[in-house]
Amino acid sequence: MFVVGIARLAGALQDELTALAADLGMTAYDARMLLAPGIPALVLVTPDKSRALGLLGSLRARGHDALAFDTQAVVSSQTMISPRQLAVRTDRFEVSLPEPAQLVFSDILALLRGTHETRVDATVATTKRKFSAGRAALTGGLVMTKKETLSSSSHVYDKQEVLYIYLRSGNRPWLLRESGTRYDGLGDRMAPTERANFLTVVDILRQGAPQAVYDESLIGRKIPERLTQIAFQGMGSGSTRVESTTDAAMDLLCHFVAMWHAKQQA
Repeated sequence: MFVVGIARLAGALQDELTALAADLGMTAYDARMLLAPGIPALVLVTPDKSRALGLLGSLRARGHDALAFDTQAVVSSQTMISPRQLAVRTDRFEVSLPEPAQLVFSDILALLRGTHETRVDATVATTKRKFSAGRAALTGGLVMTKKETLSSSSHVYDKQEVLYIYLRSGNRPWLLRESGTRYDGLGDRMAPTERANFLTVVDILRQGAPQAVYDESLIGRKIPERLTQIAFQGMGSGSTRVESTTDAAMDLLCHFVAMWHAKQQA
C-alpha cells in the first residue's frame, strides 16, 4: 500500500478543500474530515502507486509540503524495541527485556509523542443444560433437561501515551509505553505514578539528545475511522469480538512525521 500525506499546508485549510476533493474524487465535506484532525494528515492510502504519485505531484504543485511512502517501509509498533525496564546511563538507555539493547542518545533523530487507544467489545454465548420438569413429564422421564443459551457482553477501553523514538542510524525504532514499563531504573528520580515516570523519561531523552526533533502534535490525535477499524470473529464457538485500535494508524502518522523531520534536517 502507498500513503500520501500533507506535512504543511501552503495556505489556509479552507482554500485546499475543493482541490483536494477533486483530486480524491470525493466531496469537500469528506476532504475536510481528512484534514480536520490536524496537520500533518494522511490523505490517501491506496494500492495504486501511480495514483499516489499523481496526488503527490498535485499537492506539491499547489505548494504544499507533501510526502509519499510505501507501507512496507513502516516499522510497526508491535515490532519496535519496547522496553519493559530501563537502566539509565549518562549517554544511553540500556534494556535487557524483552531483548538486550542500547539506546544511544546521540543517535536519536526524533522523539514523537502520540496516543494509543484500544476498544474491545466481546460477546460470549454459553450453552448449558438445566432440569426441565415439563420435558420430564412429557417424555416419561426419558428427557430430563433442556438447553439454555446465555449471552454476556464485555467492553474494555484502554488509552495511553506512547513515545516513538526514531534513530539517525536507521536501526529499528523504539517505542516507550506509559503503562507496562518498570521505571525503577530511574533511581532517585522515580515517582509514585507511571505517568510521572513516563514524563521523566521523556525529559531525560530531551536533555540527553538536544539534537533530536521533539514533536508532541500527535498526542490525543483523532484518527479517521477508515484507518483504525479492525474487526474479526471466531474466537471460539458462540463468541464475537470486535477490536478497534489506533496503533497501526499512529504508526503510519509517526513514520510520516519522522520522514518529514528527516527531510527538514537534510
